[in-house]
Amino acid sequence: MPDPDTPERENSDRVPDGTPYSAENVCRKCAGTGRLEGRECPDCGGSGKVTTPVGGAG
Repeated sequence: MPDPDTPERENSDRVPDGTPYSAENVCRKCAGTGRLEGRECPDCGGSGKVTTPVGGAG
């Protein structure tokens, strides 16, 4: 259960793999660990990485 005093981190700038001007970045939801509350992170699928725009692209 999420801690009500800690805001939930989201990867709001995540884009689909292969998007032009994008690159791999650390998942903000799990802080790059690949785990969230003892389970695989739903945003990065356990890799700890997501694809985001580079330099304000997107």
